[in-house]
Amino acid sequence: MANDPGLAGDTCYFMEAVSGDGGTHDPAGVWWLSPDILLTGPVSGPDNADPGQVNPVEVKFHRKAANSDCTTPGDESVTVELWVGNPSLAMAPNNQASTFAIQSIGGQVPAPGDIGTQHIDWSVPAGLPPDNPQAPGHKCLIARCYPESLTPSSKNFFLPDDPHVAQHNICIVPCPQKKLVHNQLRFKISTLNPGREKERATLRAVLDVKPTDFVRRTVLTRLHKLHGFQQIATAAPSQGFKFDLSAYNPANVVDKSHGVPHPSFQGEVTLTTQVAHIDFIADLTGTQAGDAFIYHLTQTDTGGHPQGGLTLVLVKL
Repeated sequence: MANDPGLAGDTCYFMEAVSGDGGTHDPAGVWWLSPDILLTGPVSGPDNADPGQVNPVEVKFHRKAANSDCTTPGDESVTVELWVGNPSLAMAPNNQASTFAIQSIGGQVPAPGDIGTQHIDWSVPAGLPPDNPQAPGHKCLIARCYPESLTPSSKNFFLPDDPHVAQHNICIVPCPQKKLVHNQLRFKISTLNPGREKERATLRAVLDVKPTDFVRRTVLTRLHKLHGFQQIATAAPSQGFKFDLSAYNPANVVDKSHGVPHPSFQGEVTLTTQVAHIDFIADLTGTQAGDAFIYHLTQTDTGGHPQGGLTLVLVKL
């Protein structure tokens, strides 16, 4: 997927997907845990939004150094947008069932080589229906920054390629016994085709038993606050995991979710621009209480290019 053509006039501003990446997002890496989006609920703390409260969000954006030969329109303001979506592999800005635009605001232009910060107050309504992007549950935050004179796409975020866009996802799901059915946990995710009206896509899940330092640090900052957490698991559960693709006429399903060093599951489905709901299923039979399992879920188009991703952390309590 290419960068947003509406933002091609600027090559100076960027957001980081991974600390220190300089705006060059790695489509093959874990790019959806951006450190440039920080949400702190007034009651629940970091990465938690409290319904009925004003939740502060800090969005960071960077400007390349003067000697980088970057180009920009030279505007006096930078527009910063913030969106929220349900836990989704791919999202679209023009679909209310997919995302909700929290705010679009002008921010001060940082000096070359500096970092700008835009504060956004997110007033989360209470009492919304479960499928609403602002309803309680696990969420995806998307931020986009660009010179005010430019106009980004209204149909596509162009994640992960466009450096003007970043996403912050992390789902920490405690697994009390009452939520397990025959030692299985089902977690509903959403997705869609962010490009054409109808297109094949590959959904893939990977159990990360050897997380990078960035992923480990990001996950542990949340897990250490979870009562009962002991350690990040270094071995896969014996029974595996999968997407429930039975309603989508799947093809090329490859289940390598157990009995191998790098467990994974993938399948190909046809998606439209309408939101689809798919269950991710993990079987935690035989695992120890306090173990945390990191799953990276991704979606790629027919050419193998990533369209979206999220990290789901399951903790056996």
